[in-house]
Amino acid sequence: MDNENNLRLSPESGNIIADEVRDMEDRSASGLRRSPSNELSPEDIEFLKSEINAIGADESVFRFNEGIRTAFSDRTGNINVRGDVFPDKNSTHPRDQMSERAVFAHEYYGHYNFAPSIFEATDWRDEFRASYVAATETPNLTDDDRRYLMLDAYERAKEAGRFYEYSKKAREVIYGR
Repeated sequence: MDNENNLRLSPESGNIIADEVRDMEDRSASGLRRSPSNELSPEDIEFLKSEINAIGADESVFRFNEGIRTAFSDRTGNINVRGDVFPDKNSTHPRDQMSERAVFAHEYYGHYNFAPSIFEATDWRDEFRASYVAATETPNLTDDDRRYLMLDAYERAKEAGRFYEYSKKAREVIYGR
C-alpha cells in the first residue's frame, strides 16, 4: 500500500492530482527537511541508532529505508526512517531545525506511545501533542531540541488556524526558567 497512488480531480483547477494513499500511515514530524528519497547509508543508520538509544527508545520499533518518509505507521506500528530525518540547517522553521534525536522523540514519545491515536493522521492536534509531549517527556534532548519541538507544537496549531497563548510549561521550555 505504501506505493499506491490516489488519483483525483482538483475541484479548483480541474487538474488531476496524484496523492499517496494515507491509510492512517503518515504521522510525521514533516517539514522541509532533507529529501526522504535519500538512501540512508550503513554509517547513517549506525549514527541514527545511537540517537534512538540516547533517548531511551526501543530500537526494534524503527525501520530504516522503509516507507515513504520518516513517520510512525499506524498500520505496522513501526517508525519508518528515511533521509528526511536529517535537518535542513538553512531553514528557520523549528520543524526543519530540530535534530534527528528530536524527530525520533516526536515519532516515538509523541506518536508511538499514544498509538492508536484518537486523531486521524496529520490532524494538527495529534501533531501538536506529539511535539509537546516529546519536548516535555523525552530524556537526553538538548535545550534547543526541546525549544524546537515546543515551537513546532504551536506552529502546528497556527497552521491549522488556531492561535493559542503559550502554556507556562511552553514558556519555560522556549524561554528558559
